[in-house]
Amino acid sequence: MRQYKKYYELKNAAKNSLDGKYGEAMLVCFLNWGIPLAASFVLSFIYSITVFLYAGVNPVTNFTLDVFTLLLTIFFGILHGGQTYYFLNVACHQPRSVSNLFYGFRADYKKILLVSGASILCNALYLQPQQYLVERYLATMESGWQLAALLFTALGLCLYLPISLGIQLALYVMLDFPQYPARETLALCWRMMRGHKRRLLWLQCSFLPMMLLCVFTLFIGFLWLIPYMNMTFTYFYLDLMQQTSPSHKQ
Repeated sequence: MRQYKKYYELKNAAKNSLDGKYGEAMLVCFLNWGIPLAASFVLSFIYSITVFLYAGVNPVTNFTLDVFTLLLTIFFGILHGGQTYYFLNVACHQPRSVSNLFYGFRADYKKILLVSGASILCNALYLQPQQYLVERYLATMESGWQLAALLFTALGLCLYLPISLGIQLALYVMLDFPQYPARETLALCWRMMRGHKRRLLWLQCSFLPMMLLCVFTLFIGFLWLIPYMNMTFTYFYLDLMQQTSPSHKQ
């Protein structure tokens, strides 16, 4: 029987690896969050000016903004690939720097876009209809829209969680097996996560108390928590790969 590391062991390993590197790791995570946010702000500003001068607010312009925002999010998935590369380098004691964040622009960026885009689209397919239903309820205050939003949320979670958890580590797999195209990378990650989605979900949930504390610090605590979480998930992946049989890697 394979002995996987306990959650506290993964977290202790993450703390030890980040010792003396927290400032750098925080900067990587901050840029990975801040650059897309700044780009999204610019897009929203351009949209607001265009709507005010020419189009006016209507379903078409709102849909157009949603599409462009989604495409922008997928594009900046390249940065998420670079962030993953950084934390893998830290965990494996390889040379690392803040410039690792832009690794995806130097590597096979098309494959990174496809791999990271799969997770982003999965998230969008769950969140966007839910957001629309909630907006309709708030606009009309009709109980039918409220019921639809609640039902869709419940159904969406049942579909979203298994798919999201099944491909969440795909960027790690891509970096470990660069010879595989994007489709095979996602398939390999899906096979590798078979029987481990629940473990990853519980690991994510174990950070909820810390997230709540970070909210009480006016979100400043997330500057410390996000690198810690990413480092822990990196060790979860490495532990999983170490215990995975060779047949799963083929």
